[in-house]
Amino acid sequence: MREHYFRAAALSGLLALAGCASNISLSEYPQDATLQPAARLPTEADLSRQGRAKVVVFETDDSNLEKARRAQAGNTLTREIEQMLGANGAEVIDRGIATKLGQELQLAEVKGVGGYEGPSVANYAVKPTITQAEYDMNYVPATSVTNKKGKTTHTPASYNHKASVNISLRVYEIPSLRQVKTVNGRALNANTTSDNGSHDIAVSMLRAATQKALNDASSEFLNLFTPKGYVLGRRDKGNKSIFRISIGSDQGIVPGNKIMLFTEQESIHPITRKTTYDKIPVVSGKVTDNVTANDAWVVAEDDGKARRVRLGDLVEVVHRDSILKTLLKPLQIGQ
Repeated sequence: MREHYFRAAALSGLLALAGCASNISLSEYPQDATLQPAARLPTEADLSRQGRAKVVVFETDDSNLEKARRAQAGNTLTREIEQMLGANGAEVIDRGIATKLGQELQLAEVKGVGGYEGPSVANYAVKPTITQAEYDMNYVPATSVTNKKGKTTHTPASYNHKASVNISLRVYEIPSLRQVKTVNGRALNANTTSDNGSHDIAVSMLRAATQKALNDASSEFLNLFTPKGYVLGRRDKGNKSIFRISIGSDQGIVPGNKIMLFTEQESIHPITRKTTYDKIPVVSGKVTDNVTANDAWVVAEDDGKARRVRLGDLVEVVHRDSILKTLLKPLQIGQ
């Protein structure tokens, strides 16, 4: 009980902090700073690729798992992925218009090579799979315990229910059909009832475990589709700095988004002599309330590091597991 009290108090404090938006008036930052240009300034082609990531989510493969099929966990996972992407700035494409893409992706998986030459419908494709889905119920008999004072405590019989789900999300780049990454998630859902329940409890618990498995993978997954932009300017107020970035609400930016600013450092491959660019983190920040269709203002979280930001430096939205999410995880068991 005491643990729940402190956790609830911590949650209340975090929620209060979350409600404190970055209400910054641009008039408070009257001084336009002169920014040195980045070593690699964005090209016109770079700027043209700043739109929302377009993603096709194919139907979930339930690996022919009987319990997953009965609970329709695959449908749950597909729907939740689409909703998560849409809520975080990506444009979800109707898979019905991407039939040819699905066929060519399947062929590429079998052969190991391939490419998509059909209509340009998306930048990425996601193929979800439920790799494990289990549900178990155990009977716990009634017990009676008498303490030294002769007081007897009766615990009635109960049933423990457990559902566990593992998922795999394979992400492909289009049109190359190159597999970008495989993201895995897992979750356990537990509950106790006074009777053995019914088919409905197994279904609901497996679906809830599926949603939690996606939540377990959410930060790593969403970072693959994060909006990317560039630094356009800086304003100062004493030692404080805010930065104008080249992406806004049209690219899915909302006040409060966590932002990381990078500089791109040139690197020459020692054998091929080809030039690549490494992303070097400079400073993190948070999007203020000043968001328009195609730009936004970001307040830096470290004033010293902010002075190293240059014109044209790369900007990315960052999804991370928050303290709030960490605190909530233990409470999910038994819900």
